[in-house]
Amino acid sequence: MKMKKREFLAGILGAGAGLASGAAWAQTKAGAASINSGRQTSAVDVNYKPRRFNKVIELWEDGQPAWYTTVRPEPARNSYELGKAMCKTWADMINYDMEHELFDLAELHEFMRGLADGGGTRSGHRMPVVFVTCPVLGLSEAYMLANSWVLGQILDMGVMSIQICHARDPKAVEVAAHMACRYPFDYPGVPKLARQGLRGASASFANQVWGMNNAQYVRAADLWPLNPKGEILFGLKIEDTVADANAEASLSVPGVAFAEWGPTDNNYWLNNFDGLPLDGSRFDETKFPKMMAVHDMVLRLCKKHNVRYLNLATNVPGTFNYVLNQIRDGAMLLVGSEETAYVGREHSGRKMPI
Repeated sequence: MKMKKREFLAGILGAGAGLASGAAWAQTKAGAASINSGRQTSAVDVNYKPRRFNKVIELWEDGQPAWYTTVRPEPARNSYELGKAMCKTWADMINYDMEHELFDLAELHEFMRGLADGGGTRSGHRMPVVFVTCPVLGLSEAYMLANSWVLGQILDMGVMSIQICHARDPKAVEVAAHMACRYPFDYPGVPKLARQGLRGASASFANQVWGMNNAQYVRAADLWPLNPKGEILFGLKIEDTVADANAEASLSVPGVAFAEWGPTDNNYWLNNFDGLPLDGSRFDETKFPKMMAVHDMVLRLCKKHNVRYLNLATNVPGTFNYVLNQIRDGAMLLVGSEETAYVGREHSGRKMPI
């Protein structure tokens, strides 16, 4: 009994400082059961050296899907310690969800500060990529002009990506991407756009989070793939009937890096209460032809405009969202459990350590 107790205690201590306080916080609706099991693919390169700051872009440049998990702000927990623990997550990317959750930049600030103090990832990157689902919606050009300051404030917290929900108006997408998320510089080799960036001096906290001085940060903090050397990712949710109708124009806006078809919200718009089983179970999108038509359209347009497609992935063979089906269809940004991610990463021959 004594030996078993010692082994048990050693296992707890071996999990690392901060893991005990952070593990419970890392459990999300995406299904993550722990910060990181440490399980690697059979193709892992133990001598891997990162080429750039944003590990998701690096994966995409290598033709590899990236995986994310979700964190939601809660004032009752210590955001700094959560960020510090989540630096070691199995996920490549963290969705810091402020679309329907508390919009609190102080909590985001502390989360990012903790992430920067987390000691880096196994792949050698400073931290996982963080994208914020923003409560400012893509409703219209005038609406986005009035609320663009919010996007600038979010980026000043050191996040590397923003996703605009209900991306209805291509002009709103332009304002968000080209004005709110960019600096006014003429970057070498980058096309000149009609709208000039409004980010200003100085994002001193973002500099600290990225481990750069201001001159280095502003050179790196531009939209990829518009700027091949940029480290900021801009994404869209095509998630209602108005956004669906304008999807072609929105996804063709230069600088859009990833997009999803927003099945949960599109379900509201397309299926009314028919898509909400009273037992609380998730709807089956394959039973709704209108839903599948939107899925097929957004996937096709993403491929057409060199936009990375985002979708849910599960580890249930034979289902629509089965991970291998999603990778086969071309999904390059996936949300699911660590186990599901392992199946996908093994299938794709991932070399970057997890």
